[in-house]
Amino acid sequence: MKFEYNLSIGEIIGSFLMMMAVVIIGIFSHQYWLTVLALPLFLRGLLGWCPLKTYLKSRRRMA
Repeated sequence: MKFEYNLSIGEIIGSFLMMMAVVIIGIFSHQYWLTVLALPLFLRGLLGWCPLKTYLKSRRRMA
């Protein structure tokens, strides 16, 4: 699996917005465990790499 940038700027911004929404919902609903789910979104936006997108692209080449 290659670790190359595969997200556009729009997808990175969308990832950060989804991360902030998950954190805000978790804090305001007092379900702090929900904020842990924001970590993968944060890393996805920070690294600019999506493992699911890489996997699907490699599967498309094989078929």
